[in-house]
Amino acid sequence: MSGETMFKENGSVQVLEGVTAAVVVLLRALDKTRAGMAAQAGFTGSEIRVLFRISEAGRVTPKMLAGSTDLSMGAVTAICDRLVARDVVRRVANPVDRRSLFLELTATGETLMERIYGDFRARIGRAQGQMSSTEQALLEAQLLSIAAALGYDLEDGLAGAQGPAMTSA
Repeated sequence: MSGETMFKENGSVQVLEGVTAAVVVLLRALDKTRAGMAAQAGFTGSEIRVLFRISEAGRVTPKMLAGSTDLSMGAVTAICDRLVARDVVRRVANPVDRRSLFLELTATGETLMERIYGDFRARIGRAQGQMSSTEQALLEAQLLSIAAALGYDLEDGLAGAQGPAMTSA
């Protein structure tokens, strides 16, 4: 779509085109996909986002979870209360700091996330199937380059800010 305008100007509405418009469309498609996956599994979008972060980190403190999801501590607590009640997340004492705890997936949560990740991989795989391995490598590099240019620390990886205390025991 290079050079084509994806969104037409309409009065004072902002116009996006090219890569910028494509990134917005991709973000919306990912949000829609995540919302659909969440609804299919019986969770809210915020709950599934928290589950993704916990799954990616292995275990995480509520404070780190709030920081990596841009949710308030109150929202994290409320979401985690619901996830604990559904037996997909458990709270585990932090052996290094008695005032802190870790959140990690239960066996039920791990099974759920394996299914969701499998579904996500399959959906992306269908799109990748139409690309050569060279095109896939280029796309991966370009997406990471955009993330870095937007200020995301690529060393943080998928799970976001993780310190040594975040690793699984």
